[in-house]
This record gives sequence, structure tokens and C-alpha cells, in this order.
Amino acid sequence: MAVKAGSSFALNSYIQTLLRALNQRGFVVDQNPDLTRWKDCMLASPGIVAANPTFDPAHHDFAVSPGLARQYWLRVATVPASRSERSQVVAVIAFRLIDTGASGSPGGWRDWLSTGKLFSSRLQQLASPVVLHPAEQNWRGRIGHHGGLWVNPEYREGGLAYVLTHLVRAISLRDYNVDHHCGVVLEDLFLKGIPTKETGYGYPRAVPSLDGFIGGAGRMAKLYSTHISRAEMEQQIGHGPCETVMQRFEYRDAVFTAGRAAAPAA
Repeated sequence: MAVKAGSSFALNSYIQTLLRALNQRGFVVDQNPDLTRWKDCMLASPGIVAANPTFDPAHHDFAVSPGLARQYWLRVATVPASRSERSQVVAVIAFRLIDTGASGSPGGWRDWLSTGKLFSSRLQQLASPVVLHPAEQNWRGRIGHHGGLWVNPEYREGGLAYVLTHLVRAISLRDYNVDHHCGVVLEDLFLKGIPTKETGYGYPRAVPSLDGFIGGAGRMAKLYSTHISRAEMEQQIGHGPCETVMQRFEYRDAVFTAGRAAAPAA
């Protein structure tokens, strides 16, 4: 599947460009459907005290069986320079597919938030936060949802958050045929503007969703939903990866250079 006719970057070329950029930095990328391993990796990471229950197999039935799994996680790690060195985890991110039309779905995205089903399908909410999410933005259909993003402090400010969020969204288009892609962020991240920056997560919009005790955070918090439609993802991919981020990676590739030169002005 490719993006709309006339785009300078096809979907597979976009994914390959991001993966090649990671490889050129000396990183390897592993994709795994077992979110138990994502949870173990997160809990072993510096500064992490709890794993996001949205992607925790203890809270959801994430089957690991033959065929395309409805969930996976990506692990980015260094390549040891010698046999005596150990690989270092650089970053991780998780993904799950939400089908609002499937049996057992509480409804659209707003309903997944308000009922707490996004955070746990096996427990009732400890408390009901105030629902701020606009009723008219109750996105429905096949929704890709990423979260559980962690970047090693030694590698922050280098564009890894951009690459991983955009990579996961592109994979959700290619492999999961999504209608939307959504994320959930805490207020401090929202106020920094990272979710909607071109060099950040690159979402066109972020809206207030919940305020109060959040089971997904284990504390009082205000959450915002980030959203991008299928058409907007296709447009982003057609323009190619952000040149500023690729420069941080010191990325050089003939396909990227040619595609960037032919891409329409943003």
C-alpha cells in the first residue's frame, strides 16, 4: 500500500528511511508482540516506577499467537563494539490496535477513555475522573495507539522520540489499515509542546481528555489525547521525514535526498 498518487515518498520508502537512520546511528531495532517483555524492559529502566497499564498484559488480553498480533513493541539498542561490551537499551515504544466496532468495545475513543477500558479491561476504575474530551471528537474505526515511550537519558534531544512515533504510525498504516492514530500524554509534556511540534511527535492536534485520579498514571493528573487522521498521516509521509531531525541523525541517503528535493513545500 502506498500513499496518495503524486506523493514524493511511498509508505515503504518512508519506513525504510527511518529504519536506515537508526541503523546509521549504530542502533538495532527489534519488534516483538510480547508486551510482557516491554513491561519488564520498562521497569528495569532508570527513572521508571510503573509501567503504563494501557499496554500491560496483566490488564488486557494481548494474545501472542500465529498471525498478525494486535500489539507489539519496538526496542532500540546499541551494537556492542566488542564481545566484552553489552548492548544498551536506547529507547522503547509500544503499540496496540483498538477497533471501536469490535465486540466488547465501549464505543469511540472518548468512550474508551471515560470508561477506563483504555487503561484496564479487567478492573473497574478506582475513581471516575472528570471527562473533558469533546463529544464531537469521539473518533471511531480502527485506531492505532502508541505509548510506553521511553528514551534513555543519555540519548534524549537527538530525535529518537520523533523517529519512533512516526515509525509506529507508518507501520499502523501499512500493517493495520488504521483510520486514526491516537496517543495520551500528561499535562507537563503537553505544555512543552512536544506532541504537536514538527520535530516532536508531529500530531496535528492535542485535546484535554481527563482530569482527576487516573488509573493509567496511578495518581491525580490531567491527560490530553493526541490525534491524527489517516489522510493527515498520508500527507506527512508524502512530505518525507522532517529534515531537521534527519540532520540531527547526520543522515545521508540518495533516496531521502531525492525525495526531499521533489517534495512539495510544507
